[in-house]
Amino acid sequence: MDLGLRDRVAIVGGSSKGMGKATAMALAREGALVTICARTESELRKVEMEIARLASQRHVMAIPADLSKPENIKMVVRDTFNRFERIDVVVNNIGGPPPARPSEIKDDAWYDALEQNFMSAMRMSREVIPYMKQQRWGRIINLLSNAVREPVLNLVLSTSSRLAVVGYSKMLSNELASFNITVNNVHPGQVMTGRMTALYGAMAEGTGKNAEQLMREAAHQIPMRRLGRPEEMGDLIAFLASERAGYITGQNISLDGGALHATI
Repeated sequence: MDLGLRDRVAIVGGSSKGMGKATAMALAREGALVTICARTESELRKVEMEIARLASQRHVMAIPADLSKPENIKMVVRDTFNRFERIDVVVNNIGGPPPARPSEIKDDAWYDALEQNFMSAMRMSREVIPYMKQQRWGRIINLLSNAVREPVLNLVLSTSSRLAVVGYSKMLSNELASFNITVNNVHPGQVMTGRMTALYGAMAEGTGKNAEQLMREAAHQIPMRRLGRPEEMGDLIAFLASERAGYITGQNISLDGGALHATI
């Protein structure tokens, strides 16, 4: 299936590893030109080389950046447009805040979580929308978490700040629909990433079990009896970024092997 992404230009946040990297690879595989950005330059350069081998050096630009900082967002958007002369797709993806008890969180932690998850997605969207409006084509995709639909113990900072993105993106999708710009959220369940392994490692402390045992037990509770793969999220986002998904907007789509305990 031709997704119509050849020579489309995409910015993918948090693309040095995990689902962000898998998304950048999936888009490049479809012929898109990809700006990858993350805070860790050494890891980012490795992904740049992988994409160059997969497609070509022309298809990728790596920009070390912290997307929770407004000036970094402006830099990434400016440099992407200067290099590729258009911006078609943005994937907002920043790692979640640390776990904490809801009643014990201080104001600074709340502000940091909102800057990291909500403000970053809002600012990046605001920066690219003028280019997308001019082209009358665009895709804004927010990579969030199933925790916004089914809360996870002590992930209140992540859940609350990402719920703000859900509300914002729904309103934004209505505003931009007439410009052929779609806005959607994707919600991974338990997908095998470094962050997921670290979370299970923390959970394993003091239980007499290791992270792998806990992950096997978790997989048994999922209808498909396994954890997800980052590449599966990359493929889903590539589809939502494509011509084929032009009538899908304002939606929240889970990738979780059927684990979500909800009917809608």
